[in-house]
Amino acid sequence: MFPRAQGAPAAGTMTYNESVQPILSENCFHCHGPDSGTREPKKAPLRLDREKYAFEARENGQPVIVKGKPEASLLIKLLKTKDPDALMPPPKSHRQLTAEQIQTLETWVAQGAVYEEHWSFIPPKRPAVPKAAHPEQVTNPVDAFVQAKLASVGLPPPPVEDPRTLIRRAALDLTGLLPDAEDVEAFAKDPSPAAYQAYLQKLFATPAYAEHRARYWLDYSRYADTHGLHFDNVSSVWPYRDYVIRSFAANKPFDRFVREQLAGDLIPNADADAWIATGYIRCNVSSNEGGTIPEELLVNNTRDRTEAFGAAFLGLTVGCAACHDHKFDPTAQRDFYSLGAFFGNTAEKAWDENVSDSPPVLRLPSPDKRAPFDAAIAARSQAATGYEKRRSEAADHFKQWIAQGNKLQAVSSDKLDLHLLLNEGKGDEVRNSAPGAKTATYKADTNPLVWGESVWFWPSMRMDISSNLPMPDLGDYEATEGFSASTWANLRLKPANIGTGGGALVSRMGAQNKDDHRGWEMYSDGDRLVVHIIHKWPDQAIRVETPGVPRGEWVHLGFSYDGSGKAEGVKLFINGEERPARITHNSLQPGQTIRNALPLNIGQRYLDDRLREIALQDVRVYHRTLDAAEFSRLPYEDLGSVIVGARPDPRTWSDRERFIVLDRFFLPKADPIAAKALADMKAADATIAELGKGGDATLIARERPTPATAWVLNRGVYSARKELVTPATPEFLPNPKMATNRLELAEWLFKPENPLFARVTVNRAWQEVFGTGLVETSDDFGVMGAKPSNQELLDWLAVEFRESGWNLRHIYELLLSSYTYRQGNIVSEKALAADPLNRLLSRGPRFRMDAEMLRDTALQASGLLAAKVGGPPVKPYQPDGIWESVSMPESNTLHYKQDNGEALYRRSMYTFWKRFAPPPSLETFDAQARETVCIRRARTNTPLQALVSMNDPQFMEAARKLAERAITQSADPAARFAFLAETLLSRSLLGPEATALTANLKTYADYYRSHPEDAKALLTVGAAPANATLDPVETAIWAMMANQFLNLDETITK
Repeated sequence: MFPRAQGAPAAGTMTYNESVQPILSENCFHCHGPDSGTREPKKAPLRLDREKYAFEARENGQPVIVKGKPEASLLIKLLKTKDPDALMPPPKSHRQLTAEQIQTLETWVAQGAVYEEHWSFIPPKRPAVPKAAHPEQVTNPVDAFVQAKLASVGLPPPPVEDPRTLIRRAALDLTGLLPDAEDVEAFAKDPSPAAYQAYLQKLFATPAYAEHRARYWLDYSRYADTHGLHFDNVSSVWPYRDYVIRSFAANKPFDRFVREQLAGDLIPNADADAWIATGYIRCNVSSNEGGTIPEELLVNNTRDRTEAFGAAFLGLTVGCAACHDHKFDPTAQRDFYSLGAFFGNTAEKAWDENVSDSPPVLRLPSPDKRAPFDAAIAARSQAATGYEKRRSEAADHFKQWIAQGNKLQAVSSDKLDLHLLLNEGKGDEVRNSAPGAKTATYKADTNPLVWGESVWFWPSMRMDISSNLPMPDLGDYEATEGFSASTWANLRLKPANIGTGGGALVSRMGAQNKDDHRGWEMYSDGDRLVVHIIHKWPDQAIRVETPGVPRGEWVHLGFSYDGSGKAEGVKLFINGEERPARITHNSLQPGQTIRNALPLNIGQRYLDDRLREIALQDVRVYHRTLDAAEFSRLPYEDLGSVIVGARPDPRTWSDRERFIVLDRFFLPKADPIAAKALADMKAADATIAELGKGGDATLIARERPTPATAWVLNRGVYSARKELVTPATPEFLPNPKMATNRLELAEWLFKPENPLFARVTVNRAWQEVFGTGLVETSDDFGVMGAKPSNQELLDWLAVEFRESGWNLRHIYELLLSSYTYRQGNIVSEKALAADPLNRLLSRGPRFRMDAEMLRDTALQASGLLAAKVGGPPVKPYQPDGIWESVSMPESNTLHYKQDNGEALYRRSMYTFWKRFAPPPSLETFDAQARETVCIRRARTNTPLQALVSMNDPQFMEAARKLAERAITQSADPAARFAFLAETLLSRSLLGPEATALTANLKTYADYYRSHPEDAKALLTVGAAPANATLDPVETAIWAMMANQFLNLDETITK
């Protein structure tokens, strides 16, 4: 972390944050900044981003910056030298400092070269409210801070906005819709502060307010209705969207809103909404491509979630540290992956088959079952809370249990021929730790082994596609001898093989015997655990199977055989429990041998049937028949006994050792209180599933039982693992108590010491209302981000937000109540010169509406807008062929089937969002695909936008229905013009405007009265029937006039 400057800078002092850091970060940090990978010179790298490095002595004994002496500072000399080989920045960088920038650095060095911590990494404190020069134009502290900035450039606040324009502005900002005509007229007659406040409260209470706020959040959360890759199939997450709407409608405290989304599954006594909220985590893109590698997908999914978290809650570009240390911010690569560890430990499969309800999901009950459903979730949450409390005390209870004479029972190593822990972590040799092992190590004889793709007890091992690990002196048993085998496995079969493919887990069998397959093996076939004991296949063989083997998660698999020569002598075990066996072959005859000359193999038959996508740990082969009691101890208790025997005190154990001994053995098997809580959770899960059976599914998050970890990846490559890390917040940000799971991560955001979360949130609220945030780069509060245009105001709002109980509606009330918001937007020449981009708020906000607002207000004005809130996504008008052009033939979003009736006229936030092809009319107006997080949309102006708003069926239909409304108002054209203006602009027409409109009216009248067939054709655009009582020609004429009104700059501008 940067050391903080002591005290405020003296008057006239060149401050680091204000003047120096922008120069250094833009021109120097690439080679002399946080990223060690690009730091120069290679022999003695120089850092200028932190004080302690900038003043270190170099090879000549002097630092590059000599405080107070620019003439002696190598930094200044290299900036001014004429020698191109020594000049900094070097000419090849295509960067060159201006004379003014060099002078700034010289002055800074002369004044002592005082470094400061970056402004956004210092927790905000509530500043004193400035004394306003125009107190009569101050409604709340927002105005005092804005006036102080305006006064610094000699600008007074402008007059207040016209009441009609103001009420339209407020309605659009709070609801995304136009104001009712009655409200406009009422406010025009009484524009008092009390009337304005009453109107704001009315807007806050509408469903439209919640929908409008939620619409922004869907960009921040990257919500969409499809998976986003390969098939881009439907993904069922719309109940999450409805949760967001409900939360804004209820003015849910923002800390609770965020907590539920990040960790609703971990919240004590959570309700159904908290679970639904975790759909936020599941909003990342996913794939079902057959050639994908699950670990690579997991890395990609985790990276997306980490980047989305960083942008939405920290305002940082943390993704720049995925491949190397951030080049400008102090976010180290280790910080990125430690932060990612919070999001990589959830229970869904990385390769989710692109199904709409990839587990974990919550199925929502019918309304009549909602009460018992909520009760079951509450019971489950209560049991989980009790279990977590017991878990937090497990070490103490375990010591008491041991003190009472209890102990972990090891499985006897009698006749244990093979014990591969597979914990080497690297290399191509593995140890056989069985007592008296004939061979101490075995070596892969082709490609090296692949280590560390996932972590269970320790980083896992997998064999490459052509690796072999032969063990010729093991497993040579006869059918009359008892033997057993077991392994921990993570079956990650290639997607194309799931459900049909298979391969050996532990095998003394191979391709050399493919005519008869003589030998024995434990085999995976789809979701079935299979044991083969064969003399000749298929007539002289035993085959026994049991279903229930999961994919994509660690599972303990094993079997025992009693040497009877009968299938009934084979017992199958999954996670230590004996499973019912189905016998498919039972024809092995007495005297028939199963011995062969092949080596024992793991993960494959010899040179055949490789399980290429399987990770293994703790592989065992016994030359005896293990009983059920021994198998129950194999998964955890046996290994736990080794841990306890070596170090009895739980305080000395690693997280993984605690997981093995406490989480997987002691709590579920030896602690009756924890065991009951687990049983209650299981029972509640069954009730929840039963009540929700057949209901709408929504994707949710669940934590895996294993301790969360992540690998730091070299250059971000999924297989290039460098260092294993545990969950942690970025090291350079304060955290009094280190977070260990998603719930604690969420709680960290709300701590007063967190310098970013409150600032980032209120800045986005400001952006939504004023068009640009106080920090223009609302997605980047880092070193390369824009400086706040009014940091004191930003900090005051951040502290106010926190101290209000995280009441976001309170922030919107402050903003819209302020004089700053209510001021007019007519700009004087002086204001335009001093504040050309309105960053100082020298005028009211004015900018083009977002895509959804344009469509929604057109529907509203036409009378077509449906008021229904929530529900599944809808499919309004869209040009033909768009989905077909971007979709795989097997995709269930290959064909776009347009809806009918009310669904055509829902608010745009309910439109089906296909990531490969977002709604085209909305995308034309800068709506995002939501493949990644979007904190601020572009605001472009293109000819295509005019083509949409003038010709798209939705807009043309809206124009003709709006025309029908105008016609039914009056037969007088002037009255119709007035109706259109009041509906769309909330004001009356000016004289010159009416004159121009009258001329246009004549043009359209002349045309359609001479082309009545064209008039009739125009009225067929859209599904809404034309008003049969009206003259088609008259309706067509006025439809074109309404279309002109809908395309006025003032209509599409807030």
